[in-house]
Amino acid sequence: MRVGLIGCGVWGENLLRVLSCHAQAEVVVVADPNAARLERVRYFAPSARRVPSLDEALAAQLDAVVIATPPTSHAELTLRALDAGVDVLVEKPLALAPEDAERCAARAEALGRVAMVGHLLRYHPAVTTLAELCGAGELGEVERFSATRRSARALAGSADPHATLWALGPHDLAVLGALDPTPARSVVASVRGASITVAARLASGTQARISLCRSSPTKERWTRVMGSRRVAWFDEVQSPESVILATTRGSSLLTEDPLIIEREIRLPSVDPLAVEISHFLDCVENRTPPLTPLTEGVTVVRALARAERALTAQTLGAMASPA
Repeated sequence: MRVGLIGCGVWGENLLRVLSCHAQAEVVVVADPNAARLERVRYFAPSARRVPSLDEALAAQLDAVVIATPPTSHAELTLRALDAGVDVLVEKPLALAPEDAERCAARAEALGRVAMVGHLLRYHPAVTTLAELCGAGELGEVERFSATRRSARALAGSADPHATLWALGPHDLAVLGALDPTPARSVVASVRGASITVAARLASGTQARISLCRSSPTKERWTRVMGSRRVAWFDEVQSPESVILATTRGSSLLTEDPLIIEREIRLPSVDPLAVEISHFLDCVENRTPPLTPLTEGVTVVRALARAERALTAQTLGAMASPA
């Protein structure tokens, strides 16, 4: 199928690398206003046309587009691509405002297009395994969800808590929704130094706590799900190829009792990005609903917006407090 890539920055190059060697896709055009970025396209897709805009890319009679531009443009470009009659994979977050995300999801449904948001962790075998454990009741009733996502190097804008929230928050909020799809009753966020903590309570009673930082002295990426019977966790840095399943000696997993490891579930060695792209292309070819539809993107954007309001309130409160 004829595919166009819109945006060829750092992540766009990763997408281009996977797309250009996929048997189901022919990358016929890449759009980016930066000429230097377009020049690098030759290394991955030498036969692809290189154009500066979405409109010029859409003129290539595409079947689908993959949007990897800055988040401020995600909603606008998604709507324009849908209106042009092509299927869309758009990177996270779907939008920076709930109303824009909702508009995208409604347009995709009205037009009958395949439209998917790139919540990459949803295609990680560890998350698939955690979802299966929860769905099968292996953990009992899910009670707590904890996740930490800390980058060991300072990134552009890493001192801005709002930028950190929107850059890193979609990952773990999407995973939380996959494990417990009940609505969020509350979402709050707080900032301390360069770290953000997002806390949520779901309608099911599940409590979630997510720690985010883009300028940490160490790299940490782990997820833990605590149920009434067992706890499961995945550490992408320390043990990237397994999910650990454990119990405690005490009567409650909410105590500090030591864990007893029951078993280690080995994970297949796959590239989640390759899995995500293959899934999108399969959905386009077979006209089937994606695992991460735009409605999931809406849910994540709503949660992020609520967390952002809490961060803003904290900042204004600190400014109003006497020195």
